[in-house]
Amino acid sequence: MLQICAWCKKQIGTVSQTTFGDDVVSHGICKDCVDNLTFQKGVPLQRYLDALREPVMLMTGDGVVCQVNSAACRLLGKEATAVERQLAGDVFECAYARLPEGCGRTIHCSGCTLRRAVTETHQTGIPRYRIPATLSREDPDHPGSITMYITTVKVGDVVLLRLDRLDEQGASACR
Repeated sequence: MLQICAWCKKQIGTVSQTTFGDDVVSHGICKDCVDNLTFQKGVPLQRYLDALREPVMLMTGDGVVCQVNSAACRLLGKEATAVERQLAGDVFECAYARLPEGCGRTIHCSGCTLRRAVTETHQTGIPRYRIPATLSREDPDHPGSITMYITTVKVGDVVLLRLDRLDEQGASACR
């Protein structure tokens, strides 16, 4: 099985895996990207994040946004101050986050792909690559749902969440 870096897309190597066959691709993170993501060059974290073209967020294992880059702010149409220190459901305006229990505490949250991907990557260190995550946004200002394709990688004690694509759907919410 071929292994490629989920960030820069270069081949890292091959992994022996007979279950899926040789034509399957596994994703990881190469040493160059790890070095860049661990900020060993003395570059301020915000400046480094803003230099990335891709929209990214640094998140805790509980789904709280620690820091966000300018590309993510543009994509979301929000200032960093409206995103940082917020739970993911609040940032993406999930309908369930508006319930009295709040983001992460409703019966619907246990099935949240975004939340599970961040939590599992934080706990296991195993990255997730371009997985679809759909959030319901049923309200007059945001009817329908939002589907994201996300990549997660653990860096130190936080998870780097990359938004690979963001699609808003109309009036019918799909989960």
